[in-house]
Amino acid sequence: MTENTIWHKFANVDKRIIYVIILFSVLIPLLNPIGLPLVFQDEVIQTYNNIKSFPPGTHAYIGAEMDPTNSAEMRPMLLALVRLMMELDHKIIIGSFWADGCNLAQIWAGPVLEGLGAVYGEDYVILGYRSNATSILDSARVNWIDAYSDRDMSNRQLSTMPVMEGLTKVSDLGYAAILNNGGPGTATYITAWRATGDLYSLFDFSNSGMYVTSGTNYQAGLTAGLVGGINGTAQFERLIEHPDRAVRSLDAQALGHLAVLIFLFFGNLGYLNIKRMEQEVKNSGGS
Repeated sequence: MTENTIWHKFANVDKRIIYVIILFSVLIPLLNPIGLPLVFQDEVIQTYNNIKSFPPGTHAYIGAEMDPTNSAEMRPMLLALVRLMMELDHKIIIGSFWADGCNLAQIWAGPVLEGLGAVYGEDYVILGYRSNATSILDSARVNWIDAYSDRDMSNRQLSTMPVMEGLTKVSDLGYAAILNNGGPGTATYITAWRATGDLYSLFDFSNSGMYVTSGTNYQAGLTAGLVGGINGTAQFERLIEHPDRAVRSLDAQALGHLAVLIFLFFGNLGYLNIKRMEQEVKNSGGS
C-alpha cells in the first residue's frame, strides 16, 4: 500500500507546524481583537442599560475588591467600568477592603482615566485601603467623610475635593459596582447598604469562581445587574463599543480551541482512513 496519500501526510505533519499554527491562532486575536460573535446575556445587558440610565454628575462607587492573583478577570472589568462612567460623566469614587485593591486601581485605571481627560479630585478619587469593612460601610451610611477620616489614599483631604461635592452619605450615591472575588465582596455591600435600604443599585462584577453565588443574589433581586467572568466582560466591552482585553482573551481562547479541534478532527479522520485502506489491502491479499 502506498504511504503517500493525503491521509498519510496528515498523520506525518511535523508537530512543530501544529504548535506554530496554534500559537498564531492565539497570538493574533490577543494583538488585535477580531470580535467573534457573542451571545449576550440579559443580566449583562441590564447592567449596561441600568448604569446608562443615571444622569451626568451621578456619584458612582467602585468597590475594587481584588488582588493581583485575579487580575486576568478584574482588570478588564475595571477598565470597562471606568470607560463607561467617564463617557456618562459620572463622578467616580474608588474604595477597597482588599490590601492591594486601590493600588491596583490606581495602576490600571489611573492612566486610562487621565487619557480620557479625567482630573483627579474633580472627576475621580481613590479612597485607599481600609481594613474594617463592616464598621466603615456602616459609618458611611451616616457620614461618608468621617467614615474615611477625610483622607484619600495619598492622605489628601477629601472634603476639599470637587468630586465629593454632594456626597455626604451612602444614599447620595447613584449606584455602586463591586468587583467581586469573595469576601469582602458584593455580599458585604448587600448587607451593609442594600439590606438597610440606603442603596438599591448594586452591580456585581464577579469573577468566574463567584459567578454561581452572584447569580443567586441577582436572581433574588439583591443586585441590579451582573457581569460574570471574561465572557460577561467581553459582552460588556462590546456594549460600550470598546472591545479590549476581555474580547481579545475570548477571541484567542475560541480560535485556539478551534485550531485544536480542527487538528483533532483531521487527525482522527486520517487515522480511520489509513486503517480502512490497510484493511482493504489485507483483504485483497496485496502488499
